Amino acid sequence: MKKIAVKLAALAAALCVSLCGCVTVDLRDILQTEGLQSGGPQKTDGTVSPKPENPAQTNSVPNDPSSGSDVFFDGSRGTVLSLAKDDSLIVSRLGKKNEQSTGDKGVWTVFVYMCGTDLESGQASATEDLGEMIDATAQCGNLRFVVETDGTKEWQNNICRANTKQRFLISGGGIEELYSGKSTNMGLSATLSDFVQWGAENYPSEFMVLDLWNHGGGSISGVCFDENFDGDSLSLREIDEALAAAFDKIPHKFEIVGCDACLMATVEVVNVFAPYGKYSVLSQNLESGYGWDYEAFSRGINGGASNGAELGRYICDGYYDYCIKTGEQNDATMSVIDLSKVDAFLYDFHSFAKDINAHCEKDATDFIKAAKNALNFGGNNRTEGYTNMVDLADLIRGFASAAAKAEDALASLKDCVVYMKNGAYHSRAGGLSIYYPLSVQGSMELKIFKDICISPYYLNVVDKCAYSSSNGGSLLDYIGDWLSSGFWSDSGLTGNFGYWDNEQENNLNFDENHSALEYAVKPHLDGEGCYTFKLTGNSLEVLESVYCNIMMSYYDEEDGREYMLDLGTDDYVDMDWQSGQCRDSFDGGWFALPDGQPLCVFLIGSEDIDNVTYCNIYTSPIYLNGEYTNLKIRQTYRLKGDYYETLSTDILGTWEGIDENGSAAREVYRLRRGDKIQPCYYAYDANTFEYITDYYGDEYVYTGSGEIGIDYLYDGDYYYAFEINDYYGNTLYTDFVLFNIENGELFYYED
Repeated sequence: MKKIAVKLAALAAALCVSLCGCVTVDLRDILQTEGLQSGGPQKTDGTVSPKPENPAQTNSVPNDPSSGSDVFFDGSRGTVLSLAKDDSLIVSRLGKKNEQSTGDKGVWTVFVYMCGTDLESGQASATEDLGEMIDATAQCGNLRFVVETDGTKEWQNNICRANTKQRFLISGGGIEELYSGKSTNMGLSATLSDFVQWGAENYPSEFMVLDLWNHGGGSISGVCFDENFDGDSLSLREIDEALAAAFDKIPHKFEIVGCDACLMATVEVVNVFAPYGKYSVLSQNLESGYGWDYEAFSRGINGGASNGAELGRYICDGYYDYCIKTGEQNDATMSVIDLSKVDAFLYDFHSFAKDINAHCEKDATDFIKAAKNALNFGGNNRTEGYTNMVDLADLIRGFASAAAKAEDALASLKDCVVYMKNGAYHSRAGGLSIYYPLSVQGSMELKIFKDICISPYYLNVVDKCAYSSSNGGSLLDYIGDWLSSGFWSDSGLTGNFGYWDNEQENNLNFDENHSALEYAVKPHLDGEGCYTFKLTGNSLEVLESVYCNIMMSYYDEEDGREYMLDLGTDDYVDMDWQSGQCRDSFDGGWFALPDGQPLCVFLIGSEDIDNVTYCNIYTSPIYLNGEYTNLKIRQTYRLKGDYYETLSTDILGTWEGIDENGSAAREVYRLRRGDKIQPCYYAYDANTFEYITDYYGDEYVYTGSGEIGIDYLYDGDYYYAFEINDYYGNTLYTDFVLFNIENGELFYYED
């Protein structure tokens, strides 16, 4: 890491209680960290036959499926998914005979598995929620919370202790410690299973809720990342294992099994939850740091909620209402899933996946395009990281014209999602996501997916997409077959998803052989001094996007080396999608701080707000108060005549992205007066184009307002290239052309 002084002109309430006592506290009193405020940002028996007439009503105990079937979802836990001899789907789930609600009549018990992590040590989010639980039980006599706390290096109150596993009963407006012992890894199935068994034995009630509280990372990395054990998390298979082990101790199904965590509203998650609960409450997108509103439980129960679907509505509404207060409603998502309807969806999705697989016999391009164009959640860009969570309804709709069973799958998905609250930016979201590898992160990702996939036909399609992506769309020599008996024990997958992998994510790809794109006219400066190129008609079929990439020329006097400092990507291009002709439209304006320092920004998405208004979302690598993070920026445009005018440029906050464990940061940190911002730039060798290091600029002290806008770059030399992306995950950069800015005027060098 090197620092440059970026002068571009020169460059050219503490909670005090007896630990065994019961006391009523106010939310504001439980906070201990200076500056934290209440409400601030946080954060049978036998096998089910294929496609039964009413699969939603069938419970069964997993055993060896019917003779000749092929198990592809492990049968040692709560669910067996297998293929019959005719390749139809068989679903078998752990179930109870003559299940009846037992325990305290009319009482709701919420078992909270609270893994505090940095949400607590950094923002006191767990402490906030404990306060809400206390207040909620003061308002509702039929509500109690049984909480296990651990998993953080520091607690922001005086009742929870670091390096200690504790259990609490919260009822009647008070909190009582029930147990204290040695810290255990909350990312282990045994830890969760022990808590669930103990809780169900000691505090059974007519209505029970299980809440996994922490960070989430979606289907691949799971939930509950323990800060004290290297970020170890509960994978979906570990959750299944834990609940299956506790099954005999649970008197009846949980009314709700949910996650107060990001990105967990996925079909892979609800498939695991289905044997253990009636409903699930989950978020497709990132949750705000605030998370669930636990006082919504008391409002719901006092309002007459008599099942998980009705209470789930209150949880969704409470979360969304708070997002409105903090201005985060546009990004909000929250769903209530009827777990009894999941099996019916699995059958229909399996048939839909069979259609996809047949369509992709020779070429997977159509499905790759549908997946890439579908709404996705959790970053999914090279700066912030990838979760690979794609909206399931949007994916099915995008391929509906080529799959006869698409409408059936959409209808049964709609039956599963009994309620949802989506913000304006996710208005077309369907309530559940599915894994699709927009870019694979690490060698284990596809192996994990193999063990949680809900249909071998879909896995076959994913593998074909991977192979197709690395072979220019062709499946000519593809020999993989995930439908063959016994193939599920194979160690790996065929393809290689995405150009940006862990080892080369900062290098530029200039090799045209990686791309399926072909030039009709190669990039050149035309007679008007405009940089331009033209693609062939076939290339337009696989063209995903075209951006411009701006680099700043910088000579490092310390090592005598010339660098190109990356300023990022934007849509300063005029692309004719009919003819394939593309021209640059860059005028020298770029995102900058008020002191003139340009930001390195990457355009990561666009959202339609209405018929005439849309916005671009950007991410910018920065150092905030000495810590690396990503600044998120929104620029909003409105159609005016034959062009779009800029309405506003807003800082949404900073987001740390996806960490090395797959955990998605929950809080979008709102900038505060006095925060110190330092721009960060990726530096490339000007001769080899090899990524060398990061540079960062001067500190800018945020004064409390918007303070980011478009400004002309300072006088000096810069580079311009087109970044051309195909649907196969390949990025092609054209040659960089050198231009100069002087007094706001831009001109390209003739050579």
